[in-house]
Amino acid sequence: MPADLRFDAVIAGAGPAGSTTALRLARAGFHVALVDHQHFPRFKPCGEFMSPECLTMLDDLGVGGDLRALGAREVRGMVLHGHGRQARGQFADVGAVAAPFEHGWAVRREVFDDVLLRAALRTGGVQLFEGVRATGLLRGDRGQVTGLAARRPCGETIALRAPLTIGADGLRSRIARELGVQRTVPWLDKLALTTRYSGVDWGGSAEVHFFEGGYFACTAVEGGIVSLNLVLDRALYVGAGLPRDAALEAWLSRVPALGERLARGRRVDPVRGIGPLAGRTTQQTFDGAALVGDACGYVDPVTGEGIFFALKGAEMLSQSAIAALHAGRVDRASLRDYARGRRREIVPRVAFASLLQRGLRHPRLVRSALGLLESRPELVDVLVSVTGDYVPLRELARPRVWWSALYPSGGRARRQRASA
Repeated sequence: MPADLRFDAVIAGAGPAGSTTALRLARAGFHVALVDHQHFPRFKPCGEFMSPECLTMLDDLGVGGDLRALGAREVRGMVLHGHGRQARGQFADVGAVAAPFEHGWAVRREVFDDVLLRAALRTGGVQLFEGVRATGLLRGDRGQVTGLAARRPCGETIALRAPLTIGADGLRSRIARELGVQRTVPWLDKLALTTRYSGVDWGGSAEVHFFEGGYFACTAVEGGIVSLNLVLDRALYVGAGLPRDAALEAWLSRVPALGERLARGRRVDPVRGIGPLAGRTTQQTFDGAALVGDACGYVDPVTGEGIFFALKGAEMLSQSAIAALHAGRVDRASLRDYARGRRREIVPRVAFASLLQRGLRHPRLVRSALGLLESRPELVDVLVSVTGDYVPLRELARPRVWWSALYPSGGRARRQRASA
């Protein structure tokens, strides 16, 4: 007979969204099962950047000090390269909104995820099932989700039962697939190749290097390591027919300024791939279940918002789940505040990112946009600050935001003094 264990909540996936949700629920006094098929610390393909708005949430979770002590690298802005243009932006006050920090952070995901997971386990209310694979959902007599079926490495099956089951198991979410809400977005069919370099001289900004059909996104993380992501239309990669290492070098040759800088250092990680990256979900709350983080859909790393969506989504879901569990009723209606929060905080940013992604498919538009941004540094600040997650998109409806960006008074001098 399979083991039959009972909890208040079962979470599939111990990445940032899963561990944060587990931590917040455990703090509220609930007993949580956290299931992941991998062992931690583990590598995770990622842009490895977190926005200024994340820092406040990390302090609230009690891990900000840990990450500072581990050498989290400050990222003070972004430099956009492409078509002979260069536009530099920094996190700044926009309209009536003040920047919570003048920087974000960059940390290797194996470090970041492990810090969050250990913080969740320290609450005493989280039981980790490490190396255990989710195999399916458990259902009640009305079709509601009642838990998770899982299998240990030895082959033993487990029934993890709970009023609430949360899918935080990433882009290829088993939970989202079983709930029947995953959809592909053909024009978003991309893949990513990731690796890292040591010994590369790097400044305090993240960089994006655009070319036709894709881009490189890169930043320095703790320890002076540079994290590199190549994001490509999948058809280009398949058509090239090259192994990963050769493909990375082939596309770096198209961005010689970046390739030459990296060549002065040494590649310290294998080239890893992830894809296809084309997923969305049509629904995120259900009777007895919810989705959070990348399980809700793919977030293109060009805006660097994936970790923010994970942390913010976990915060909002936890608030709804705590109220629902206390009320003894966990159905879709009881999780409506989470659904509303996603529509307010996350969906508009996903739409904004999708708009940027569509624009990147048109080289002439990219060239023109970079030319405008190069001549208007304050306009780059607005773009960078919006992707820093602390500027609500509704702030962009204020004419004075655009007036001050397009026709600044002393802006260049202020920027020069700030960077001196």
